[in-house]
Amino acid sequence: MAINNYITFPDRRPPAFKDKGQIDEILSRYSNFPYVHTANICGARIKLLTNSEHVSEFWQLNWYASDSNDADGFVYIITGVEGYEPCLFYNLDKKIALGVNTEYYGLAKSKSALGLATEVLKEKEKYPMHAASVSIKRNNEEFGVAIIAPTGTGKTTQFHELLYNVKNSKVVGDDYLFLSFKEKEVVAEQPENWLYMRTEIAEKHPTFLKSFEGLPLENVVVRKENCRQKSQDLEKMGSCYRSVLEGGRKCVFDEGFKACYWSYANSRIMFPREKFTMLIADEEGNVKEVFKGKENVTNEITLKYVLLLTRDDESPIIRKIEKEEAIKILKEGNFKIMPGGGPPEKWGQYGKEPFYDPYQLEMDLERQEKFFRKLFDYNVIFYLLNTGSYKGRKIEIHQTHAYIRAALRLN
Repeated sequence: MAINNYITFPDRRPPAFKDKGQIDEILSRYSNFPYVHTANICGARIKLLTNSEHVSEFWQLNWYASDSNDADGFVYIITGVEGYEPCLFYNLDKKIALGVNTEYYGLAKSKSALGLATEVLKEKEKYPMHAASVSIKRNNEEFGVAIIAPTGTGKTTQFHELLYNVKNSKVVGDDYLFLSFKEKEVVAEQPENWLYMRTEIAEKHPTFLKSFEGLPLENVVVRKENCRQKSQDLEKMGSCYRSVLEGGRKCVFDEGFKACYWSYANSRIMFPREKFTMLIADEEGNVKEVFKGKENVTNEITLKYVLLLTRDDESPIIRKIEKEEAIKILKEGNFKIMPGGGPPEKWGQYGKEPFYDPYQLEMDLERQEKFFRKLFDYNVIFYLLNTGSYKGRKIEIHQTHAYIRAALRLN
């Protein structure tokens, strides 16, 4: 089967700048776009205008189409513009985001579509949260779990563990939510149709190797000589490449595979949510993997739990945290820049990302803090979950998942 893999330059989000006349200047040169689509993002109508077939294809898979031609915000993705390096210009007054000389879909989705939707939805009293989310049925109650995490701490991994091992779980999303307060409940809406997902999850969860077949890819390594984990610096050398060098494992290309989904940490796939898998026992007692199916996909949850992930050497595996500690952690937003999460020269360094949300174009810190404080007023329970190590021992995925199940009272 041929691989549908599109290589972009750059292969990560370029810098974003507040507009100082560049948007009008560029649009004076470009007025006709072959691809125009309007998405409905939780009630915000965001229109894409682009000359990139790749961005057009991914946009249509990613979002639900609006039933209106009107728009609340506009995303332009234009390639071939002379005189500009790849970047994003934005104007919040005009609700416009313009990506120039880049086809990396993450820019169109995150800083552009979700960034503008955040501004539009303020008027509807909806609040953004950068989080993966799952719906779980416990006894006769159905509730939502959000997983907030810095890049590289295992957000998607823990998201998948709940879907895979908890039969009464439903897929919500792996990236973003818009939340509102209704009477005594916190309602969270998930905006995406198909998910724009990192492919590296297939390394620890081989079930995805089959699920990924035939789906649209972006920036996946398809030749052994192009491995992105190579480095003369052991600190920056990828764990898979190092293991191959030391004889601990075989390279997937030497085993006959046509792609390595984890060579580059920021390679992506457009993934239909019903293709997540779970374990079940049939009537004869045989345990097998099956797709979750569309009946186990939902776009709305009542939020009851927030799991805030960290990866350090000091924190216990899990502990409940109260309002002030949670707010302090979220406001500081400390994180380690992992491979794929930024420019290679910054890998291994530490940065700050308030509320672990890199998508907002201009974050209103006061509004965001009030929102998270209000979650505690609505009795949302917060846990701090360490996916690093404790007392000198690495914390394994099965350990963190067991603690999550206990915290959610699923045992």
